[in-house]
Amino acid sequence: MFFLQLILLFTWQTLTFVDPVAAFVGHDIDDLISKSNIYYQQPVTTAGSGEITVNELEQLPSKTDIKIIIHGFTSSRFHFSVTPLRNAYLAKGKDNVFLADWSDAAALDYPTSRKAIGQVGKYLGQLLKGFLDKHEISPTDVHIIGHSLGAHIAGNVGDYFNGSLGRVTGLDPALPLFTALSSDGLHSNAAQFVDVIHTDFPVFGDATPRGNVDFYPNFGTAPQPGCGDKDVLLIAKQLIFEQYSCSHDRAVFLFAESIGQPQNFPSISCTLNAIKMLNVSNCHWKVKSIRNEAVLGEMAFMGEEVSKSATGCYYLQTNDAPPYGMGAHAKF
Repeated sequence: MFFLQLILLFTWQTLTFVDPVAAFVGHDIDDLISKSNIYYQQPVTTAGSGEITVNELEQLPSKTDIKIIIHGFTSSRFHFSVTPLRNAYLAKGKDNVFLADWSDAAALDYPTSRKAIGQVGKYLGQLLKGFLDKHEISPTDVHIIGHSLGAHIAGNVGDYFNGSLGRVTGLDPALPLFTALSSDGLHSNAAQFVDVIHTDFPVFGDATPRGNVDFYPNFGTAPQPGCGDKDVLLIAKQLIFEQYSCSHDRAVFLFAESIGQPQNFPSISCTLNAIKMLNVSNCHWKVKSIRNEAVLGEMAFMGEEVSKSATGCYYLQTNDAPPYGMGAHAKF
């Protein structure tokens, strides 16, 4: 924990004194954003498997929902934080899977990439709207899953559609240079339903409730079980977020696991204050036993199959290695 405190201090000293507007100098940000695209993922078992852009896609297979995954800072659609989600959805075989790639803008310094998320969200929203209109698809059939800065971008795509998208999922929304009042941050009105998983406060992940329902595995703090000092790596005094943050990426792996095992993450309703105080003992009475007697509305499964009626903040514990979910053996 002492190591993480030192890293946190360095993080904020590094980021706080950089002017996000000035960071645009020297970058043709509009050109970089215009290189962003959305790619349809064809199942590997089909002939001609691979990926094509939404503009090239002439016919969409008849499936239930559209899943769009958005990566975070210093990442791309090929990043290891995207692959588990992509593979889990393709293995399930019930959804049309797309990957949004804004890697050119995500490769800039953090303040510049952070400043660009509104523009990136609008650009991806325009691409998505053209695709939906062409194929006569309702925005309510769209579920966007975003990690880190990608979570905030997902919210901005939702804003482009005036909250009419079916669902937005935020996986450990980025904390640096965001506040609860940031107008371009993820919020509960970004879609008809917004769920958020927090795993890395107070390092790279935000603890602010930003959804209709917010989940806090292991209190939502770093280090997550099994992460320890693997959370960050300093190289030549430059903080590299997405490549070396175990706790920040843990939200991705938890959600990916839930796609194939939707009841692996039972959670109990709790106040945000109790979660922040690392004391959920007063929440325990609400769930006598998740196996046979749970008070309706006070227990929910975190992840892909979360109940749309769930609201507020939820707490759960996870294992330190896959399978992360405790399922029927969950402890509170």
